[in-house]
Amino acid sequence: MASFTPAAGTALPAEPSGAASAVVSHDLGTAIDNAAWSPFQKLLLGCFALVFAVDGLANQSLGIVLPALIADWGIPRGAFAPVTAANLAGVALGSIIGGIMGDRIGRRWALIVAILLFGLMTVAGGFTHDATQLLLVRFLDGLGIGAAIPNGAALISEFTPEKRRGRAIAIGMVFIPIGGIIAGGLGASVLEMFGWRTLFFVAGALPILLALAFIVFLPESPSFLLRAGRHEDLARLLKRCRISHDPAHRFDAQPPASTVIAPLRLLLSPALRHQTLLLWGGFFTCLMASYTIFSWVPTMLSTLGFDLTMTSLGITTFHMGGVVGALFSGILLDRTGFSRAHMGLAGAAALLAGVLAVLLGSDVVSALIILPVMVALGFCMAGLHNTLYTLAATAYPTAARATGVGVASATGRLGAVLSSFTGVISLDLGGSFAFFAVVAVLLALCGLAGFAARARPSASAA
Repeated sequence: MASFTPAAGTALPAEPSGAASAVVSHDLGTAIDNAAWSPFQKLLLGCFALVFAVDGLANQSLGIVLPALIADWGIPRGAFAPVTAANLAGVALGSIIGGIMGDRIGRRWALIVAILLFGLMTVAGGFTHDATQLLLVRFLDGLGIGAAIPNGAALISEFTPEKRRGRAIAIGMVFIPIGGIIAGGLGASVLEMFGWRTLFFVAGALPILLALAFIVFLPESPSFLLRAGRHEDLARLLKRCRISHDPAHRFDAQPPASTVIAPLRLLLSPALRHQTLLLWGGFFTCLMASYTIFSWVPTMLSTLGFDLTMTSLGITTFHMGGVVGALFSGILLDRTGFSRAHMGLAGAAALLAGVLAVLLGSDVVSALIILPVMVALGFCMAGLHNTLYTLAATAYPTAARATGVGVASATGRLGAVLSSFTGVISLDLGGSFAFFAVVAVLLALCGLAGFAARARPSASAA
């Protein structure tokens, strides 16, 4: 077995006298936490951030093209509710499958396959000719989009020292709204000139190129290499991360899960059940609110009389606020702790959604009013989303970490699936007022669920 020297400051048990050949066990996670955050680890964070960017781009492409599809195919907006629902159902299922596969076969290949899948299926969306074809393609697209998220979050967590972890996850997650900004920018510049098919082609080509690059240079996570017994690969990886190794020391490894469902059982064990269920509730309400906006705000603005450029800009400004909010939330988490950051962002987001409900329900509707409030709402909701992912990525031991993030995300996607129907129903029944009133209630419930979930201490472990 390969052996390793712990980072400076790591306490080690005394070696028994007379046991010259004995080795000293210590924790890999502690060694990573106590080491400096190396340039190579920062480079990997940039790679994972790109994953979230192309994930957000592919995911948001459907909402951006919906107004153009409604006009091109001549069918009512309600006919696209099953399409958006199928897309989000695929994301939910993909989050679970991706998390389980990441814990079983490794984060690296699970991530690469996920990126290739959603890239290819986004391109395929440009070749569809009716809602049924688009439904099938977007379901498969969602499988890849969902599978990428838990593995990306787990890799960030496992490569980053603890004191930088909250900020690193925030940096990674901020690229989801950046992907949305790119989608909105493409929509504003491409839809009028080249049509909706071109947007799908561009949004799918970028993740395909990224996946091919990852095949060449993306490493596996150190914790998974240790659990898989790939000690020589681990030694080389730690050297690149500037964590030295020595034959006199070795790391203890948790045994691999004996069955596929072992990590799922761990999530609902007595020690983790309380936090897991509340975390699921937080994700459910947060993503239901988020995808109500992602999927239907462009269509809502189109209904209010705005052109395709404005409908794209409406969601783009939301994501622009999200970029700043996601970064800010990482700093806020490090300085104030989870509870204050989470509750503050949830309360502000619910208030802003209520303001939009009142403003858009009035007779005066202006871009000068809508866009600044959308920026602020995006700021708060992206930060709120990040607080939940930070809690999920640090709440579970390595053997179930990707599964834990994946199942929590999948539970949220069930809320996102419902948003496909509640969004269009609220628009049909109560217009923009009912639309944003529903969003406000969901955000308030998300705040309460996350606040209650934080009561359990973190169970994270290498």
